[in-house]
Amino acid sequence: MKYSILTLLGLCCLLSATAQEPDSAALNFGDRYDLFRQLSPEEYLDLKLPPLHVLLENARNSPQVSFYASNKLQEERELRTIRRNWLKYIKLNANYNYGMNNTYNDVVLDPTIPQFSNREQSWWNVGVSLSVPLDEIFNRSNRIKRQKERINSIQFEVDRWYDDLSLKIIDAYTSAVQNLSMLQSVTEALVTAKAQYKVSEADFINGALDAQTLSRQRNIQNVAIREYEETRAELTNSLLRLEVLTHTQIINRK
Repeated sequence: MKYSILTLLGLCCLLSATAQEPDSAALNFGDRYDLFRQLSPEEYLDLKLPPLHVLLENARNSPQVSFYASNKLQEERELRTIRRNWLKYIKLNANYNYGMNNTYNDVVLDPTIPQFSNREQSWWNVGVSLSVPLDEIFNRSNRIKRQKERINSIQFEVDRWYDDLSLKIIDAYTSAVQNLSMLQSVTEALVTAKAQYKVSEADFINGALDAQTLSRQRNIQNVAIREYEETRAELTNSLLRLEVLTHTQIINRK
């Protein structure tokens, strides 16, 4: 693990990375694998990895984040509903009346003559009443607290998921950086082994080299080929893992 971390820190400076945006379209990983397998050794050696912080940020575009965000939004709406729930216990009353008001007035100059008056009148009144059950008063704070705990629990799940994902991305990135460095060495060794075998083969044809020496050179070439293919396969695996985890195309080949 120490070697991986030191290698990552040392070799990241050697890779002049270009920032890449997350790929909006779904990646076809079968096609991506075929693409990586078609890369020449020169294309692999010219590969520029995006900065690690860009890949970590792109990982936030995962559908899993949208899932957590949707759940959190739903719980926050429920919290607002609970907080407004007491409004249902408030009642607003209002009424309006209109009619004729008939009155009899006996305070007149001539008591033998009754006096009546008739007037149009209208009445209105408005009232507010509040009736809250006792259990609602005592349980409201507990319900709000429980709902806040649900929201915090979702955020905790998001943070834990992202931490786990970040560790996987760092591991894949470290592996890719190491394999890119190793690929240069095994590529040079392969080129040297192939060139040496061609020379040995020509010498053998001309009688200047025995069969045992030629066989030894062939074995050296085979070992170089095997080491190159193994390193290339590990690098391809690391790059594909990065693409899957971060939803980012490492290579945009036209």
